[in-house]
Amino acid sequence: MTLKHEKYIYVQLDKNKYAKIRYIKSYEKAEKANDVNAYILLNKIVTKVSRKAKIVKKEDLPIEIRDKLSK
Repeated sequence: MTLKHEKYIYVQLDKNKYAKIRYIKSYEKAEKANDVNAYILLNKIVTKVSRKAKIVKKEDLPIEIRDKLSK
């Protein structure tokens, strides 16, 4: 599982459970880093993450995205 151009981030849900999320970098450049539209939720939960993957805690995401993940 390669992470080309850092398009995806992984959110740690449990100890060995991660949700894969598409992150749009253009929002970061426009100073809208916590904008809800910068995150696209994928219905993919994985147990193994690549060594180069960016892992984010659930608390670091915007509230709207956290709510969608908990459903």
